[in-house]
Amino acid sequence: MDEARGTFVAVFLYPDDSAESLSKRLPIVGAGPPAVIRAASAFEGAAAVDVFRLVDASAWPEAAAYLYEGTVPGTVADSEGVEQVTTPDD
Repeated sequence: MDEARGTFVAVFLYPDDSAESLSKRLPIVGAGPPAVIRAASAFEGAAAVDVFRLVDASAWPEAAAYLYEGTVPGTVADSEGVEQVTTPDD
């Protein structure tokens, strides 16, 4: 496991280089990587959530890659502005 015990690096990818990829260190909350990560965002001044789906977990538990799926209206409850969803049923 990496030096920050109990965490992994989530790499957020955007299709067709529509935005620059970024990464964030998140706590490990289950036995495997979360299927979906929702990140607080804004869309035309309103609260929104960027949705990212797991695309590569080959480096788990050190890292996992997520592909941007879209932005939807809403908020996340987590104070860090990121919500991990363990199942893809959202």
